[in-house]
Amino acid sequence: MQPRRASVSIAAAAMLLAARAAWAPGATPAAALPPMMAPALGERCPLRDEDPGVPVHMLSVDDVRAIGRAYSDSNQTRIERLDSLLQAGTFGNPTSSSARAIAHQMARLLTLNAYSYMIRYATDRDTVWEANEQSMKPAFETFSDPGVVPIARLRRARMGLGWMYAHYDLSEKVTTETVLGGRRLRVRVDDVEITGVRQRALCMDLPTGLHDLIEVWIAEEVTIRVEHAVYPGPPAPYELYTLDDMRGLWVHKWGVHRPQAFVFWVTPRDPRRTGLPGNPLIGVRIYAPHLRLRLPGFLPDIGFEDLRAVDLPQPILEIAYLREHGQPAWLEAAQLRGFKGWEGLGPLPPDVRRRFPDL
Repeated sequence: MQPRRASVSIAAAAMLLAARAAWAPGATPAAALPPMMAPALGERCPLRDEDPGVPVHMLSVDDVRAIGRAYSDSNQTRIERLDSLLQAGTFGNPTSSSARAIAHQMARLLTLNAYSYMIRYATDRDTVWEANEQSMKPAFETFSDPGVVPIARLRRARMGLGWMYAHYDLSEKVTTETVLGGRRLRVRVDDVEITGVRQRALCMDLPTGLHDLIEVWIAEEVTIRVEHAVYPGPPAPYELYTLDDMRGLWVHKWGVHRPQAFVFWVTPRDPRRTGLPGNPLIGVRIYAPHLRLRLPGFLPDIGFEDLRAVDLPQPILEIAYLREHGQPAWLEAAQLRGFKGWEGLGPLPPDVRRRFPDL
């Protein structure tokens, strides 16, 4: 099936991007970076203050939709170009499994996901960008994989100054639902026990490809430190997107675990690329120090690596595009969302392993 043309032209998307002062985050050149080191944790998030010290820009429903549409159109255009290269024989015989595998790998390397826009806004040093459940809900219903935290009961979400911040309304126990990438998920506000203390949390069952179903617990306030840079390797150059010093989030699965960081890396994206790089890299990990799983019955608790693989983020696309199977045949739709075989490439970069060691 031939892919559907993007609803907004590349020129229009480029104008929209320019108006926003560039969607892609300004990465720090690798030559300017010291060896990768963990920052001092526990710094107070400035976005919690009513006046963070820089202008606050309130994102409207139309603003949020425009952001999602720009990313979706860009991703559709990148997929269409890869399909054109495949059909032209750039990757070999277009009907061969090897050529289709190359196109699939390049799609994983070149398409943009939620980390792309979150990092772009969260690393803005001149403006804080603010939204809430009302302004974000239409976009969460329209586009796939739009974020990493739910919007149910969300009073305020802010990004900027190297931080992300979310403030939830947990004033009363309720059971409701939220929308995440077109999927309706059950959520509840309830009292839970964390390290022996009862406290109020937003609880959401989150389906994943790797671990079936996990329960996420979210406190009234969530703060996350955000970084983005380009590193020379080894094993090859890569962009590193880091959500670190995460506070107010827990994962409930065979025990209660507090993740400290999400780490996503990818070979520097160049949409003009016509072939795989020599050492393609893309991957994502969640860092939960001192990770142990409490197993039932007589089975002993099991310790695992603290830096654990999780689902590779899917590209941001219109839900309608996925439901109508607008993508080429070599991108097979997954049951839950996105595309099948959406997996990492290459090894875990050694510098990432050193920054997030097993404890």
